[in-house]
Amino acid sequence: MKSNLTGILKKKLKKLFFSVFWYEVTGKKRISIKKKNFRLVVVKSKRDVSKTFLKEYFKRHYHKLKRLNSKFYFLVLVKEKKFLSSGWIYFGSKWKITEVDKYINLNRKLLLFDFETPQKFRNRGYYQLLLKFIRNKFINKKLAIYSFSTNKKSKRAIYKAGFTFVKKIYGL
Repeated sequence: MKSNLTGILKKKLKKLFFSVFWYEVTGKKRISIKKKNFRLVVVKSKRDVSKTFLKEYFKRHYHKLKRLNSKFYFLVLVKEKKFLSSGWIYFGSKWKITEVDKYINLNRKLLLFDFETPQKFRNRGYYQLLLKFIRNKFINKKLAIYSFSTNKKSKRAIYKAGFTFVKKIYGL
């Protein structure tokens, strides 16, 4: 019982001291992407997961399959059927940032979250490139994204993809 209480206390303290940076972008014109042979794959339903490079991701993250519905799409940067970087987009009005235990009203913004680049493809600019492709795909929409305030690489990629820092959100 004491161990469980300690764990809960640690989580509360972590949320109290951690913060996330919130970024937004409204794009009315396309971003020039100079890299060739890359493409954005938008997965809208479970039946779209039949591609081999997607099966591997959902084998590792099987619990994320239930996200695929009208409010969530899975976004993947691909080159020659290689899965380079991925993330999710949410089409809703309210979102809970679990890292800091806060609810945010999205006010017609689409939220980008849960990005991941496989270890062997990190530090090559694929996350930033994926964000640029997403901006071009949802060109007339307002997009929002957040990152831990301590995640320097993520914050740099978000900034370089054209997002603007809006606010710092603290826990509890």
